[in-house]
Amino acid sequence: MWASVNGARLYWERHGSGAPLLWITGFTISSEVFRPILPLYDRDFDCVLYDNRGSGRSRSAPALTSMPQLAADAAGILDHAGLESAHVYGLSMGGMIAQELALRFPHRVRGLILGGTTPGGPLAAGPTIGKLPGLGGAMASATRFGPRHPLAGALFSERFQREHPDEVRRLLIPFRAHRPPLTGMAAHWWATVYHDTVSRLRRIQAPTLVIHGEEDAMASITNARMLAERIPDAELAIVPGAGHAYPLEEPEASLQILKQWLERRGEIAPGTAPSAREERWEPVTRRLGLPIGALRTGGSLARLLSGRR
Repeated sequence: MWASVNGARLYWERHGSGAPLLWITGFTISSEVFRPILPLYDRDFDCVLYDNRGSGRSRSAPALTSMPQLAADAAGILDHAGLESAHVYGLSMGGMIAQELALRFPHRVRGLILGGTTPGGPLAAGPTIGKLPGLGGAMASATRFGPRHPLAGALFSERFQREHPDEVRRLLIPFRAHRPPLTGMAAHWWATVYHDTVSRLRRIQAPTLVIHGEEDAMASITNARMLAERIPDAELAIVPGAGHAYPLEEPEASLQILKQWLERRGEIAPGTAPSAREERWEPVTRRLGLPIGALRTGGSLARLLSGRR
């Protein structure tokens, strides 16, 4: 299906029934990467997934974007799905978008699930974002993805690559589909560079589950700990032995972590709606997303240099 959202034409799908679960995918990657695990989740969840602007099957004018814009797109997808709120599961860059969604539109988020992601900025641990341009280039140019492809090393643990080469090859197939345009790669890159929620994490209202692969070579596990420590109502879960793409590498274990967390939490209500003044200003700050992000990043750098974290 297609939806006109904030001037972009976004591709989205819906599968299963149960508690609504909005999936947000990562850097330049289409939501096709969720296909191998959807049959596990759509038994218990009403899964809504989509391609971010600048990637996959979605279409938008070539232009820079920002996390606030991508978060507003996520809220727009909820509108088209007829959902007032949902659990939100963001993976990698999708976790950055999910943080911004929870901050800007708290009334749209029930449980917040942040997978293999970072609060960004100078105070977050590297290398996290440093590999993205190379990986994006590899995705855009590669004609065949095998178990030795650089993307496999970024996504999966060494053990999984060694012991399950055929499964690695199968799981990489969706990454080859719907490759991003160069303009989309550049837009996502700058959005990640100026993503910095460190100073705002305490404002997240949603109960939060931070999930991270123990052997994640792409995003430092230190970032997961920072998220779990600074978000007021957060819990950290580590997937033993798994890499960055832990839901694909350990699908059953990853699903059980989520389901058990939701069972412990019980019914989760969405956050409090922004004030009328905040609602009026949201489109304005969204349009200024990159320069505001640059200012926040500069503030974090100043804190780092002064020894304040």
